[in-house]
Formats: sequence, C-alpha cells, structure tokens
Amino acid sequence: MDSQDRKNVAMMGCFRSGTNFAKALLEQNYYCNVKNNVFGWKHGFLPIISSDSNASYSFDYDKAFFITKNPFSFLFSLFKYHQEVKRNLKAPLIFKNFIRSKIIVFDQANPRSPELRFSSPVDFWNAMNWNYASHKDFVHIRYEMLIEKPEFIINKAAEKMSLERTSGNFFVPEKKVKRINDGEVLSKADDYQTKEAFDKSSYLSHDYMASFDSDDIRCVMKELDSDLISRLGYSELIASLKS
Repeated sequence: MDSQDRKNVAMMGCFRSGTNFAKALLEQNYYCNVKNNVFGWKHGFLPIISSDSNASYSFDYDKAFFITKNPFSFLFSLFKYHQEVKRNLKAPLIFKNFIRSKIIVFDQANPRSPELRFSSPVDFWNAMNWNYASHKDFVHIRYEMLIEKPEFIINKAAEKMSLERTSGNFFVPEKKVKRINDGEVLSKADDYQTKEAFDKSSYLSHDYMASFDSDDIRCVMKELDSDLISRLGYSELIASLKS
C-alpha cells in the first residue's frame, strides 16, 4: 500500500501515557500514519473553536485515539520523567510534594509556548483526560491493557478505526520506545526502539504503588474525578490499588 493510501490517525495523550508505544504498534502492524500534533500538540488540550473564530475546525486526520495510564501509574511515571528528563514541566522534585503541588505544563521545544497551570498532577490527569474523552469520535486505549495484551487490544482499537492490517507477524516493541516526532522517518521496527530494556512486569504487578504511602493514596483519591474514573473503565483497578 502506498504511503498516500495509509490512513492518518490523530493521537492524543498526557505525558508518559504510552503514546509512542501505541504509535509503534499501529504503524508497524497496520496501514496508517499516526500523527502527533494534528490538534496542535499531542500532550495538550483538544481546542474549542467557536463558529465566528478566525481559526477553523479543519484538522487533517481520518481516525483518532487517545491513550491513558491509570492515575497512580501516571503520577509515578510523570514524576520519574520530571526527575530524569527535566523537560516540559515546572513542579517540585520531591515526590510527596510533587503530587500535592501545582504543576505547570508547556512545550519546551517551542520557545513561544504558552503554559498550562493545574492545581496538582491529579488535576492535570483529570482535566486532560476529560477533554480527550469528551470527543465523540476518539477511540480510547488503556495503557495497562495494551502492554498486557498488545495484539488483542491494538486489534480492537484498529477495528474501531477501520484500519487495514499489514502482512507478516505482529510486531511488539521489546525495548523501550523512542520519543518520536512527526518529522522523523521510521521505516522499520528497530527505528521505533531504543537499546534500553523494557520491563512491563513492573506495570502489571503495580510496583509503582510502593511509592505511595497511605496519606498519598488518600490525597490522590480525594482529587480524582470519580465520574472520569468510571468513564475510562478504571473503577475496579482503582478500588484494588487503594485497598
């Protein structure tokens, strides 16, 4: 299939939610091009454009999805990203303070980037994922299920997006995936991966919960939007994690 015949798939998701992993799975197993920044920035809000705006709601994509991590996994991953990468976020560097303090989000690659301000990383998770889930045409993928059953989950998502399967064996990245920009040329499976090992068992066994004491868990639960948790299919998992 020629590149021009591939469907353009828009992708959205918070930092550290598995966007690049999902992109690798879709592009290597289906005839599609997964686009990061169709709506402006893949880690930003979907815009609200009024009928009399100078901007127009004409975005170039055929299908779209968003991906989420459960809030506890997300908080742990986001803090680790903040500590190690030190990009795109302004927030405390001590975990207990991090989950309780305001967080500023921006695109560090853009010197003119505006900033988004949230009362906490939990507020960030609530606000962004509510925004994504409100789009009636978006397919939702849960990262936890994706790494547990990558072929089954991505096939279900691809079916909802009417994507055509490529020939050959199903590809699943065995290493950590790279941070990928739309301008990069990715022609083979290795182009998506780093040389670092990826241990999915730490997610499946919820090892990240060791970073949260009982006060931390209560703090997170107090701020989480219960309607959103239910809407995204996390109610059962959250109940087990907080117990």
